Amino acid sequence: MTYLFSVDIEGISGVVSAKQGAMDSKEYDRARDLMTKEANEAALGAFDAGEEKVYVTDGHGKMRNIVLEDLDERVELFSGRPKLLSQMEGLNEKEIEAVGYIGYHSSAHSRGTLSHTYSGAVVDDLKIGGKKVSEFAMNSYLASKYDVPIFFLAGDTEIIREAKELYPDIPHVVTKTPTGRYSAKCRHPKVVRKEIRETVTEAIKKKKGKVIKPESSTFHVRFKDAGKLDNCELLPSIERTGSKEFIIDTGDIETNYKVFRACTMLATIVSQS
Repeated sequence: MTYLFSVDIEGISGVVSAKQGAMDSKEYDRARDLMTKEANEAALGAFDAGEEKVYVTDGHGKMRNIVLEDLDERVELFSGRPKLLSQMEGLNEKEIEAVGYIGYHSSAHSRGTLSHTYSGAVVDDLKIGGKKVSEFAMNSYLASKYDVPIFFLAGDTEIIREAKELYPDIPHVVTKTPTGRYSAKCRHPKVVRKEIRETVTEAIKKKKGKVIKPESSTFHVRFKDAGKLDNCELLPSIERTGSKEFIIDTGDIETNYKVFRACTMLATIVSQS
């Protein structure tokens, strides 16, 4: 069986600024190193539990942050973009036993460090099945289509709190406690990595995991700018309900997920020159 880890950067211990996740920043190399090491410890935890195959999906920004050669040689990395399933690439591979999340952050408008939902520049709010969601929830709902359980989460205290609303007993590791949008009380990376490895191993051995299903697959989306929604109206699968609001309701969670992502991409195209 194969375990899949989806990895973001904003929830990594030591990361508190958007500049740390930007490739043109002097702080980027340090942040990607921290990200790579947390991902690797998660993989090692799965191997310690006796698993033979681990996939890691790079889920931040341009999705080529994780340093492949710094991962354990047994790991296979999904790197680059676009990926058909984005942060969940690999989910549709055969025999995925469960999914774990590393470096995850809380949803837009929460009080978490660097909080946002999928695209901080575009998306103001996202609800699925009538409930406000984080990337953790959105991706977990996608996993439910494949009947794949979620078994682990590492991130700040705010995403842990949000995740527990759906999965009260989720095995987790706290990486930091937000003290502001661009600040946090960070735990030492070595301590965090050790806990990630141990908690992943224990969760696998105890067969922890839960399939998290939405009440319905409908996406209700609000963008930050009305102009960003104009191009999206070209898509027949969306219904514009306001200047910045629209609904995606194809009847299938994976199709809705893909249409949502297409909308965020279209929103970045400049309408006027």
